[in-house]
Amino acid sequence: MTNAISHEPINMPNWFAIGLLPAEDAAIALKSILGHGEAVLEECATRLTTIKERIFNIRLCCFRIVSERELWKLDIDPEYGIPYKSMYRWIQVLYPSDDGLRYALEANSTQKALSAATVADLSEMKRCNAVPLASKFVSDTCRQDRAVIEAAKTATEKQFREKLNVDHGQHLESTETLKFTYSKGDAEMVKLALGMVGKLIGIEDLSGELLALAIDYIAEHREEEAQ
Repeated sequence: MTNAISHEPINMPNWFAIGLLPAEDAAIALKSILGHGEAVLEECATRLTTIKERIFNIRLCCFRIVSERELWKLDIDPEYGIPYKSMYRWIQVLYPSDDGLRYALEANSTQKALSAATVADLSEMKRCNAVPLASKFVSDTCRQDRAVIEAAKTATEKQFREKLNVDHGQHLESTETLKFTYSKGDAEMVKLALGMVGKLIGIEDLSGELLALAIDYIAEHREEEAQ
C-alpha cells in the first residue's frame, strides 16, 4: 500500500548524539527535525482533507441510491431483528459514533434537498458548496438551476456564495463553526433534546435543530417582552 505521505517515516531522533553536538550544530539539527515534523503534518492534513471530501461525495451518492430504491428496507435492524422501519434508523446503526452519524446525516439531508442533482452531479460537488445549497436559505428554484449545480462542482466557497447572492438573489452568509464540549452524559442529554426538536420540525442534523431551538427561544421571549 502506498504511503499517504511522501516524506520519510518519522523516527525518534538520537537525542544522546544531538546532546553531544556543538551548540550551533545542535540548533541546526533540532530546527531541521521540527521543520520536518511540520511538513509531514501539513501534508497529512492536506491528504486527509482530500479523503474527507471524497467520502462526502461517496455518501451523497450511496444515500441517494439507497433512498430512491428504498434499499434500507432489505436490511435487518440488529437490535429488533426485523427490517428497518426508516432510513434514519438504518444510518444511525451504520454510523455508531457521534461524529460519523453527524456527517452521515448531513450528507443524507443534503442529497435529499438537491433532488435535481443526479448521482453523477453529487459525485463531483464540493461539500463547502453542496451543504449551503441544500440549506433552507436557498430556494428550490435556485437548487434546480443547472448552472448552479455545475458551479457547485468547481467554484470556491466564496465564489459560489457570491454567485447565489448576486446572480440568484439568495441571502447566504459566510459560515462560522461552533464547537461545544460536554461530558458524555450531558452530551447525550443535549442530543436527546435536539432530536426531539428535529422530529417536530422535520430536521435531522444537530446544527439545524440547535438553530431552530434558538430561533424559537428568541421569538418566544420577544413576544413576552412585547406584552
